[in-house]
Amino acid sequence: MSEPAAVKVHGLHKAYRMGKVELHVLKGVSFDVAKGEFAAIVGASGSGKSTLLHLIGLLDRPNKGAIELAGRDTGKMGSSGRNAIRRRDVGFVFQFYHLLGELNVLENIILPAMVDSSAAGWLGRSGAAKKRAAEIADRLGLGERLKHRPSELSGGERQRVAIARALMNRPGLLLADEPTGNLDSNTGRQIIDQMMEFNRSEKQTIIMVTHDQSLAARAHSVLKLQDGKLAD
Repeated sequence: MSEPAAVKVHGLHKAYRMGKVELHVLKGVSFDVAKGEFAAIVGASGSGKSTLLHLIGLLDRPNKGAIELAGRDTGKMGSSGRNAIRRRDVGFVFQFYHLLGELNVLENIILPAMVDSSAAGWLGRSGAAKKRAAEIADRLGLGERLKHRPSELSGGERQRVAIARALMNRPGLLLADEPTGNLDSNTGRQIIDQMMEFNRSEKQTIIMVTHDQSLAARAHSVLKLQDGKLAD
């Protein structure tokens, strides 16, 4: 029996009410992303790229259509089931790093592990979690920065911390929304290099939204959104 796709999207529709007007952002989007694939989503501003990523990451619900993650129909899940998948199986990287300024690099990275543990449970797994965080940080070139706070880091270093945090719980799926949008082109290429290394070495499934066609061209597949639909 073949392995289910990491992500399977079928007939996805999403609309938002803006006063008396209903804005249709997605209009019947369907595609699959295989396990271990690096897929890029491109399109003009307002084409629905980020909306699509948020739906796949279970941050929002579609008006119509189905989303399966590793063979699980998320539309049939309640809030607790969706929350569990979002915490354990999906990692998020955004254009804005969303790091906590009062925490150092190590503390920012281990946050997902802390959130997924009870107070008693954390006492038993904190050592392993810190070791895991330090190992990821080292692979991303942050080994000497573990005690630094975000204000002491460059933009590229902050984004590496965000990537490390997203990978902390070993999610099957990494979703990246314009991860290089706040970076210069050289730093942006370095960030993509490191994401691709995790994709190669750990078969990490990645879906990345980007406006940069040169970065998208490095992905295994490119999905182009146009007026709420996938273009040919």
